[in-house]
Amino acid sequence: MVHSGPELSTSIQAIKGVGPHMTKVLSKKGIRTLEDALYNLPRAYEDRSRLSSVRELRPGQPGTVLVRVVSQNQRRQGKKNRFEALVTDGTGTLVLNWFFSFPSLKDDFAVGSQHLVYGELKFFKGMLSMNHPDYEPVKEWVGGKPKASVHFGRVVPVYSETEGLKQKTLRRLMGEVLKVSLDQVRDPLPEPMRERLQLPSLRESFLSVHFPNLCPKEGEQLPGIKRIIFEEFFVLQLGLGLRKQRLREHVAPVLEDAESGLNTYLDILPFSLTGDQMKVLESLVEDLKKPRATARLVQGDVGSGKTVVAFGAAVIAAASGFQTALMAPTEILAQQHFRSAVDFLEPLGIRCGLLTHGSEEKKQVIKALANGELDVVVGTHALFQEAVHFSRLGLVIFDEQHRFGVEQRQQLIQKGKAGVPHVLMMTATPIPRTLSLTLYGDLDVSLIREKPPGRKPVKTRVLREAQRSQIYDAIRMRLDRGQQVYIIYPLVEASEKLELKSATEMFERLSNEIFPEVPCALLHGRMKPEEKDQILRDFKRGAQRILVATTVIEVGIDVPNATLMVIEHAERLGLSQLHQLRGRVGRGTEESECLLVSGNFINPRLRIMTKTEDGFIIAEEDLKIRGPGEFLGTRQSGLPGFRVGHPLRDFDLLEKARDESERILSDDPKLKKAPHQKIRELVHSRWKDKLDRLSNG
Repeated sequence: MVHSGPELSTSIQAIKGVGPHMTKVLSKKGIRTLEDALYNLPRAYEDRSRLSSVRELRPGQPGTVLVRVVSQNQRRQGKKNRFEALVTDGTGTLVLNWFFSFPSLKDDFAVGSQHLVYGELKFFKGMLSMNHPDYEPVKEWVGGKPKASVHFGRVVPVYSETEGLKQKTLRRLMGEVLKVSLDQVRDPLPEPMRERLQLPSLRESFLSVHFPNLCPKEGEQLPGIKRIIFEEFFVLQLGLGLRKQRLREHVAPVLEDAESGLNTYLDILPFSLTGDQMKVLESLVEDLKKPRATARLVQGDVGSGKTVVAFGAAVIAAASGFQTALMAPTEILAQQHFRSAVDFLEPLGIRCGLLTHGSEEKKQVIKALANGELDVVVGTHALFQEAVHFSRLGLVIFDEQHRFGVEQRQQLIQKGKAGVPHVLMMTATPIPRTLSLTLYGDLDVSLIREKPPGRKPVKTRVLREAQRSQIYDAIRMRLDRGQQVYIIYPLVEASEKLELKSATEMFERLSNEIFPEVPCALLHGRMKPEEKDQILRDFKRGAQRILVATTVIEVGIDVPNATLMVIEHAERLGLSQLHQLRGRVGRGTEESECLLVSGNFINPRLRIMTKTEDGFIIAEEDLKIRGPGEFLGTRQSGLPGFRVGHPLRDFDLLEKARDESERILSDDPKLKKAPHQKIRELVHSRWKDKLDRLSNG
């Protein structure tokens, strides 16, 4: 077929009427090319295909009428002019109101002129009226009816607006885009697949989605939209599958525990692993035996014992003569992991080191790593330094892996001289299965849901501001028992826009007025790293009894004596973040409590926190409320974003896309067969350079 018209990659400025200014405005909506415009789908539809008479209209309902102008008037209303036009169709009379006046209205609504008008019927000053209706002068007639346009006589798309772009402009633009670009749309999905899944072609989909023949019912998803969403998910799953394949093409060291060091490690632990921990450890044993690089994500709730399992993998690496790097997002967390490594690994003869920007022995640790005198190094971003070299890096562990960018993770992985190291990633942020398929489809995923035996649940209560005395009584009770307290605020400093208590403002009040006899400390993200670390160290050793902080303590502090957490303005935080914060208490033998303070109106979603401590259940609820974009941004994940699809809403399509991608890749792992050429081009265009990175990067 000979294609005419511009390529889909052509600038949107090629469309008639789109000048430099509109190009800039459209760019804010992510519309830079013809292809971008095609994927800018309507958010709703209005049925303007049927003409009603004025007599048929009902208040509160929208409708389209053909009317003639009887009179017009411009009235002064305060500092503004209100323009009104009295119109009729012979069955009734309407007043059309605009509460601002611009010159074209007077010309458009000349007495005797005819218009198609769409809007919602209201009563205004005793008259049937429409406020700010959409309208179009009638200039042509076909078969006794006004000629249909992109604005009237059909089902009309409604797009999300950007300042400087009206609906009429967007509809006209999309009408032009479809005219010039549809012949250029090549369908990447093989016809047998489309027939099997009953999906329309991409060309049909764009046409039916932007200008459908029938108006979809509320909540109904047009077949064309399903087709476009499926393609997004399909490309994602193919890209993840290809990344997984590429990772496994890399030679990795074979790590086997020939000396049974793992059994000795398990024997000297002061506790027994849970069933979930043992399952994950067994999976890691199998991973590390493979001569091809593997990447596993271990999801475990706060306090589920992920680090103990990770150390088991480090024991295997050391037994094979290879080094392990454990990367933590904060210095305080790195120090905690290092102390645990010393306690659990050094009795086995495994040599451990700590490398952070604030380490006093930084030079010695770097030298020992390069010489092979260290088996395990625990560190922060300091591990990324060019000066850091490993003798035989075999395993890399990332704690709270989503805190590191793709490029950062890759920097560390590339330090393996003996092949690509095996990678273990850990997260205490439970990811619902709906998102796990999306974000981690290229990884092997393990879950640790069991809590270690003996750990007491954290009692959670939701309180109103009016119950402030109860909150302070609860704090005093904990202090009287010799225990410590966290008080969390969402802001560092007072905000004029938000009437929220701030950490700095309340620290002054708490330490000077409410608890003047109690040593208090303030911690927030604007402090220097060394200052934050010192405050956390002091709090951990008991020098401070109350820690007033922002959400900076969400990850990275383990103080068994801290038994109460008060979270102010809890309604401002996501459920998963509240769960992470709550996980800072309940880490010792004493019963612990979390108080969620929520103004004088308690948001019902906070009640979920009082009913469960299961992070996966909380994560599912959080995802429903906030959506995938807010719940866990993909900025650091190295994945292409979604234009249309929503992993939660469209989960059935996501699963179908995964099944189809697995089917194709099992038959054609490199997508080199002729029927898959268009798919290959699409995957590479959407993923761009992301496929050139290792999966775990």
